[in-house]
Amino acid sequence: MTLASKSDTNNSSARLECIDIFRGLTMALMLMVNNPGNPNTIPVQLEHASWNGFTLADLVFPFFLFIMGVVVPVSINNRLAKGTGKITIIVHIFLRSIQIFLLGLVLNGFPLFDLNTIRIPGVLQRIAVVYLFSALLYLLCKSIFKKETVQMGVQLLTSVFLLLLYGVLLKVVHVPGYGQGVMELQGNLVQYIDLKLLPGHLYKPDWDPEGILSTLPALASGIIGVLAGMILIKPNKWIIKMAVFIGSGGLLLLAAALLNTVFPYNKNLWSSSYVLLTSGLGILLLAFFYLLTDRMKSGKIFKPFKAIGASAIFVYFVSELIRRTLWLIPVQDATGSTMTLKIWLTTRLISPWAHGLDSLYFSIFYVMVWLVIMGVLYHRKIYIRL
Repeated sequence: MTLASKSDTNNSSARLECIDIFRGLTMALMLMVNNPGNPNTIPVQLEHASWNGFTLADLVFPFFLFIMGVVVPVSINNRLAKGTGKITIIVHIFLRSIQIFLLGLVLNGFPLFDLNTIRIPGVLQRIAVVYLFSALLYLLCKSIFKKETVQMGVQLLTSVFLLLLYGVLLKVVHVPGYGQGVMELQGNLVQYIDLKLLPGHLYKPDWDPEGILSTLPALASGIIGVLAGMILIKPNKWIIKMAVFIGSGGLLLLAAALLNTVFPYNKNLWSSSYVLLTSGLGILLLAFFYLLTDRMKSGKIFKPFKAIGASAIFVYFVSELIRRTLWLIPVQDATGSTMTLKIWLTTRLISPWAHGLDSLYFSIFYVMVWLVIMGVLYHRKIYIRL
């Protein structure tokens, strides 16, 4: 864990408020989705789609991978401008990826740390792999090709290749006992590979939403973010950037809608159409915040979310520890019934007046607590980097 002052942050990202605001809003939505007060009254949009389709909750993870990709060219260019050697940057990329991956394993193993059953895939693990791949690809393209248009073209083709390859594999490869092209939970190629290579180390006995094969299209989510970041930091006029963002975002949404007919939106499979959909929405949302905060110098209502966005991995890690410890403390009420602390707080303090929205109000209150805590640290120019 490191504490960074404002002077430690790179100047480019500091000038682009849209990045931290986008990331902060994504983290706030994550806190709401992962911390419902009453599991019986969760709003539909704050629950993940059971299989095909998508909800607001299903935008959290791909949005984080997208904005992580956006930061890659900002960060690497800043290091290069300061005279940092490429080998040093590569070492940093590897060390950072290993650190995030290990944090994911620590989180999965907590509190028993049983190596016989520990879940190996996970959210932080996928973040680590996507960051490693997208950052190295960007640096490689920047080192080999002089023209930025060629660099972007290679990365775009790589993302297209990954999405096509993933779709073809799921449609063509024969799964023993099930056949070809199975897109249901039981019998798809993603499940088959995970059960063969990681039996006993998955999120559920027969499934993991952050599995091995489904990381392929997740790489494309990060690469598309890198491309958006390259556009964001180009010295073009802002109106040109907005036109490119709106045009590319619209094209991605159109492609997603067309592909959805043969490869439906599916977070569990991280389907190719899901990547196009979430990336298109991410680009349009980034464009909105860029226009609002960095060009119009407005949007002060979103400024508090910068505090969460500046220490995103820390917020995720600690909030997950809280979800697995504090919220599960058993509490016995006056009637003798026992419930977890989270449900007790919700049903006793919020449910009586919430008219069925107690879970939502609890989640909002929890986000506000984080905004206050991280806001105080941010005001003191303290960022916690895990």
